Amino acid sequence: MTTGGTRMNPLLHRAIGLAGMRAVPLRGLGALASRLYVYLSGFVALFAMAAYVPPAEFGAYSIYQSVLEVALVLGTLGSSLLFSREAAAVPPGVRAGDVRRTLAIGLPLGTLLIAAILQVQHLPVVGTPFLLMVAMLAVFSFIGLRLAYSRGLGHAGLLNLEAGIRATVLFLGVAALAALGLEMSASHLLLINLVALLVVGAACLRRGWAAGPPPGPALLALGAQARGTGYSLLMFLLRKSDLLIVAFFMPLGYVGAFKIAFLLAEAPSQFVQAFLYTRTRAMLGTEDGGADASTLRLARQSFWLGCFLFAGLAVVITVAAPLLKVGREALEIFLCLVPYFLLRTYTIHHEMQLSLVTPMGMLGRWALLEVALRLLSYALVVPLFPGKPHYVFFLACVTDFVLYEVRMRRQFGFYPIVRLVRGACGSAS
Repeated sequence: MTTGGTRMNPLLHRAIGLAGMRAVPLRGLGALASRLYVYLSGFVALFAMAAYVPPAEFGAYSIYQSVLEVALVLGTLGSSLLFSREAAAVPPGVRAGDVRRTLAIGLPLGTLLIAAILQVQHLPVVGTPFLLMVAMLAVFSFIGLRLAYSRGLGHAGLLNLEAGIRATVLFLGVAALAALGLEMSASHLLLINLVALLVVGAACLRRGWAAGPPPGPALLALGAQARGTGYSLLMFLLRKSDLLIVAFFMPLGYVGAFKIAFLLAEAPSQFVQAFLYTRTRAMLGTEDGGADASTLRLARQSFWLGCFLFAGLAVVITVAAPLLKVGREALEIFLCLVPYFLLRTYTIHHEMQLSLVTPMGMLGRWALLEVALRLLSYALVVPLFPGKPHYVFFLACVTDFVLYEVRMRRQFGFYPIVRLVRGACGSAS
């Protein structure tokens, strides 16, 4: 049996599916609890930085973090999805040699990309921040590949926790510097992040917490990794590059406010994603026609969970805004992001499923279309609403809805949200 490049014996597939169904409730609650820890620790660390770090330094740190995220795509050659897919194959389609080859090619490319983006952003290329980012790239790339392989095996515990561990270490570092009365710079924050990554890296090497590919030479085709890199870069441009885009023409104070608002607005969909990571193997074994009533029910439940979380987060940012240097602006941006990310809490299940079972070439074409629409939206919004680039997410909500419905119609034969609305209207009448 072959599903999106993953080979699996049918009998083993059925056994995994039944075992997965029995494990979903407990593992799902654990995933949601871990994501709660991640965001609580992340919010505490974020608010601590916003309260004690000068706005310009916090804005610069936010840019460095976004640069590191895009460099991570090259550092891993966009192979996280491939590692997850091939880990579930029988036998596994990825070996330790793939990790070594990927890092040997990806880390130099990622380092060059960091230097290029810093140059464009008019930030120093030679200096402590650059060296810290290169070190973080190396550690983070190794962690990413190992956790992706573990996800393919159905082990998502450390994957769901690692961001929380890093946020906890970051908060402790910021609190220590604040207690000593020291002025904090972006370099201080990057150094604390490097320590946090080393802690997570040590956890990744612990037996039972994460798994690595079995010994052997590389099995992944370089062509597949190249396509994976292209797709991952496009998805970064779509999901993570907004902060870099606004940093081109907005002051650093706005960049810091945007980062706070974006992380808060993204949180509900991340909660849903954390639960769905535990169902990776089930998604890998799902046929193209498997969008049944239970799947749609899960999407609806995810949406209502998102509504509840957004209500709580709105209270949090409203209360916290007066305490933060950029709080008022962050609150305004957050409210503009809500419709877009609320839609994502409904669509994320099918988006993850499609990413696991759709050929990489087709994924890349859809991602390219989404990126083109997002850039066009910025081109329209920026001149019409100077100083309000976050208004782009109103347009993004509409374009993402249309693309989601079209993709689902092509893949599964129906428009899910349109059908949901029609069913609700039919029941009401």
